[in-house]
Amino acid sequence: MAETIRYPWLFRVFSWGLLITGLVALILFTPPIPSQNWIPLAGFALLSLLVDRYAILMPGGVYLSLETTFHLACALLFGPPAAAWMAGTATFISEQAVFRRSLDFSARTAGMYIWMWLAGGWVYRAVGGEIPLGNLDGPALLRAFLLFLTATAVNFLVMSIDNVLRGQPRSALIHTFPNIMVIKTAFAPFGIVGALVAYRLGVPAALFLALGFLLAIYIFYTLQKTSETLRHQVVTRRLLNDIGQILTSSLEMQPLLERIYEGIRQLMEVAGFWIALYDEKRQEICYELLYDEGVRYPPDRVPYDPSRFLAAYTIQQGMPLFLSTLEEVKQIPIYLETVGSGRLPESLIAVPIFSKGKVLGAISVQSYEPHAYKQEDLETLMVIARQAGIALENARLFREVEQGREYLQTILDSVDYAILMVDPTGRIQSVNRAVREIFGVRAQETMAGLPMEEAIRHQAIREIAERIRRGEIASRQALQVALSDDRMMVAHICPVLDALERQTGYVIAMADVTPLHRLNQLKSQVIRMASHDLRNPLQLASGFFQILLEDLGPLKEEQADLARRVLHHLKAMEQLIDDLLELERVETVEYRMEPVDLGHIALQAVGEHRWRAESKGLRLWCEIAPKLPPVLGDRRLLVQAISNLLDNAVKYTPQGGEIFLRVWAQGNEVLLTVKDTGIGIPPEAIPHVFKQFYRARQPGTEEIAGTGLGLSLVQSVIQEHRGRVWVESEGVPGKGSLFGISLPALHSPVEESRDNHRERETAALSC
Repeated sequence: MAETIRYPWLFRVFSWGLLITGLVALILFTPPIPSQNWIPLAGFALLSLLVDRYAILMPGGVYLSLETTFHLACALLFGPPAAAWMAGTATFISEQAVFRRSLDFSARTAGMYIWMWLAGGWVYRAVGGEIPLGNLDGPALLRAFLLFLTATAVNFLVMSIDNVLRGQPRSALIHTFPNIMVIKTAFAPFGIVGALVAYRLGVPAALFLALGFLLAIYIFYTLQKTSETLRHQVVTRRLLNDIGQILTSSLEMQPLLERIYEGIRQLMEVAGFWIALYDEKRQEICYELLYDEGVRYPPDRVPYDPSRFLAAYTIQQGMPLFLSTLEEVKQIPIYLETVGSGRLPESLIAVPIFSKGKVLGAISVQSYEPHAYKQEDLETLMVIARQAGIALENARLFREVEQGREYLQTILDSVDYAILMVDPTGRIQSVNRAVREIFGVRAQETMAGLPMEEAIRHQAIREIAERIRRGEIASRQALQVALSDDRMMVAHICPVLDALERQTGYVIAMADVTPLHRLNQLKSQVIRMASHDLRNPLQLASGFFQILLEDLGPLKEEQADLARRVLHHLKAMEQLIDDLLELERVETVEYRMEPVDLGHIALQAVGEHRWRAESKGLRLWCEIAPKLPPVLGDRRLLVQAISNLLDNAVKYTPQGGEIFLRVWAQGNEVLLTVKDTGIGIPPEAIPHVFKQFYRARQPGTEEIAGTGLGLSLVQSVIQEHRGRVWVESEGVPGKGSLFGISLPALHSPVEESRDNHRERETAALSC
């Protein structure tokens, strides 16, 4: 397991100083080792390396290695200086070959073991300890344990200084070292007894005892590794479970990322760590979480550049990276950016994060020591990345939705119209600033989920809510809302449909039309006053002119023509006044809506215009389908609208022509068309025929009286009935024009037999 160092230069000086001073002490102050002891010492070194292979990492970054037992046996057989040489050499080799640590760590550990046995030997000789150990009485056993305890004390002192230089909490060592002492003390008698057995019974007996000791260590190591594996699995499962809980309980991204980081720290070495997300639209990499040596750095955005950034390179490759040395790291074909400490990692794992086959980003753990990670760490990180991919995708979508909602709310708040969004039951989902200001209601957060009439206590809102709950609003509608301060609002209510045409709610937009309302009232007053003041003088002028003509007697042809022109224009002015008053009544009258039969209304209108058509030599035909569904409408205004269409057809159809009126049901509508064989309408005039005061100018219309208000009145009436109007014409004289209206049926038409249907299609009734 890799280590991190807070004070690298001090740690380097301390490590090499410890080793060099230890070697100087061995060379200058201890006698040389007899050559006959070299082979046994090599055997002890081999046993130490074998035991070191089963070293166990304890909390706080401290290793528990029971090779001290063999070092103790060696010290009691050949003397502490020999044990120091053997322990220092074996430990340096073990640090490099087994643990693959840096030279600084290897020097520290080798120097520590040298000083452990040098100090222990000085104390042991000072209390009269014998070399080799020849008996195991009480005093000899106590002196052997004193040797062991002295070496252990030096070990604790060096590790305390080491913890400070590496930036590890001292409390971790204090809590861990007693457990290490208990375990080592329990195995120390093996070393003492092994030294006595080797001295008394020879190497075979000592070897047998060493094999038993190795078996005990192996069993202990296996149990501990099994326990560690189980702990690793428990932590991993807990982390994945936590990710799942965060996924179901919250869609916030930061808590999720922090939990991933904390969980991975419990599973492996984390000197450097980042989670980067890929912003495909901006072609950027966003480091949402970035740690280096325990310090968190603010989120950062960088360009998506696979030749420079490890995250972008991992995302582009779509494969995990598992690197164990600085040389391997430097072989990646990218320029590695560094953060925090400014050092390049010597071990790293980088794994892409996928969701539904789409790469979302990458996650990486890094260490400043080589060979810091194992294959199981890579597998664990890949499992976490898969689980995190689902959570991050949902969190990303949630964040996009939230940003979109906030953006929409900002737009709505900038609009002066009062806008409410409600669900199908009339409960408020969102309102804008204008609603709160106009109606003086509370903040949106406290209104969400409340019924409209409870959140906004206003009679008009209560009526709208009742209509929504009863399901009466199936299409766009407009209502007037009068406020208590004499302001007038127009509320447009529009159902909201999803992709499957299912109704999911309503949008209510209310505009303040008080100035327009007052202007309309003023306009109505002016029209009524002006019409009244103009009608009387016109009627008087017309009457006086008729009397004048009668008194004058026979007129010349030129005088008679001028008289006819005067009478024509006087009547045109009277008709204009009548049309203006009628249009005003249509726009201001309160409609009396009731179920009516459009066929009967059409017959009534035809009856009123038959004499005009016949007096002009026109034939008027009508075809009215039987069993028409009723429509909701005002009978008087519908008669007037149809009459205007017939009047228009009579005006623009020359003598001998024909007019056809047809009424039938189609789908959920009842349709009425009036077709004539008149002069037609030019194509360029068709988009304007329903505008007020518009009259198409073409040959043959010069002598036809009209104000251009009749078709505008038709459109106003039909729109108030939630219907539609249209016109068709080729602009060719003789082919005429077709005007149509459509009104929503109250229910579907009654099914008819095929024979009756064919009779209705072919029958034409002369009305």
